[in-house]
Amino acid sequence: MTYLSSERRYNRLDVTIVMLLFAGGVLLCLLLLTQTHFDGLYGQDAYAYYDFAGELRAALSEGRAPQPFFWPLGYPALLAATQAVFGTQPENGQAVNVLMGAALAPLVYVLARHIGGERPGALIAGLLMGICGQALQSSLVIMSDIPALFWATVSALALWKYKNDSIGTRHVSSLFWCALTLALAGITRWLYLILVIPWALAAWRGRIRWQETILTVVAASIILVPQMLYSRTHTQPVLNHAWTQGWSPPNALRQVFETVDGHLEYLTVNGLFYARPFYDSYYLAPLFTPFLLFGLLRLLRGQKYAALLLLGGWALLPYLFLAGIPYQNIRFPLIVFPVVAILAGLGVEYAASRIGRIVRQPYPMLAVAVLVIFGAAQTLNAGAHTIGTFIANQQADKAAAAWTGEHVPAGATLYTFGLTLTLQHYTTLNVYEIYYETPATLDQKWTRGQADYLLLNVWNIENQWAGRAPQVDYHWLRDTRGLTIFGKHGNFTLFKIKG
Repeated sequence: MTYLSSERRYNRLDVTIVMLLFAGGVLLCLLLLTQTHFDGLYGQDAYAYYDFAGELRAALSEGRAPQPFFWPLGYPALLAATQAVFGTQPENGQAVNVLMGAALAPLVYVLARHIGGERPGALIAGLLMGICGQALQSSLVIMSDIPALFWATVSALALWKYKNDSIGTRHVSSLFWCALTLALAGITRWLYLILVIPWALAAWRGRIRWQETILTVVAASIILVPQMLYSRTHTQPVLNHAWTQGWSPPNALRQVFETVDGHLEYLTVNGLFYARPFYDSYYLAPLFTPFLLFGLLRLLRGQKYAALLLLGGWALLPYLFLAGIPYQNIRFPLIVFPVVAILAGLGVEYAASRIGRIVRQPYPMLAVAVLVIFGAAQTLNAGAHTIGTFIANQQADKAAAAWTGEHVPAGATLYTFGLTLTLQHYTTLNVYEIYYETPATLDQKWTRGQADYLLLNVWNIENQWAGRAPQVDYHWLRDTRGLTIFGKHGNFTLFKIKG
């Protein structure tokens, strides 16, 4: 009877921690959004996802196949379902990302507990996940990063449940949900398909169980087969992407690239850039970095070899891939951060317990509390600054679109680069993206005697895109039709193109 009572208290405390971590994540996102009126739409990709969600709903209602879409269907399908229930306002899609992002902290806490972490270490892991700057920023935008990470973390938890359950129905059910949610992660962001390798190694560990393997294939096929059939409608193969075509191990030591996106120069080499989740305050305060080794040692000494395979592969394989691509984007390595948070949390717990055996005083626990508070404050400060700048930049783009709409006659033809979808959403102009134009198509669209307009960041066109379509088109318009500066807004120049 005493044992049962103790178990109930244990479970209630864990549930309380899970609820507090989730509520804290939601609150942090709401605080970051307060007074900004940011609706989650930014750049080109978010608008593409948002627009294609509408196309999916229209295709289903009309009983036809949706139009081709280069990215996988997972995230636009989630957006389409949200829009069908709650309406098409961008804020509804943003709310789904906020909720999924807030759920990551409690999921990481539960996963750390299942792996064998004590409550303090798991709590630190959940806290680090909840305050991670990139996770918070990705929770605020209409993009696929957070949903993919959510599904992958749920899958990892289901895998670990499969590893520890007794043989039977629940055992098989856990494996089914593990495969299903990992497939969902894969069709939300292709990169997550790489996690099949560490998942399989952790599950089988050298011995393939054929019946269970068939079950995972069936579960994954429920998700992957429709995606594969749909991907065949696209004119380009799925893997015909600059990342895969340009991937090379030496890229890890490079910081200058010539790509389809032009000339790119970065401040540091790829290998160091994509390791930022392990040492950069925007992800993880550097004072936690040494504890990652203690976390590994904790798993080794506890003979948690399946956990090492799972977490090690989860962190290492995406890093190796990203370090070899000819691009740098701070949101890409978010995929590895649950592992970083868990290892850091277990490492702090392990170091404190070892010191506590030597120094039988409350000082180790006090030192841990100070460490966590100071590190959390450092991460929150870095995150708040970066996210504030990010939102301000996106709002500036929308302000530039609104300014353009006020200065260009309604229905006029406007050529632009980068702001195309923003202008299409927030103005009544006839907008063309010059990336997809050529001098021949520009000449074909030219109505003699009719003035058109051009909105560009000229410095960007002349430097990053030298010799490529945007610069070629800009120069053709300038030299063939003639350009007159009509006005400027921030980094953008509005030209009137002579008729």
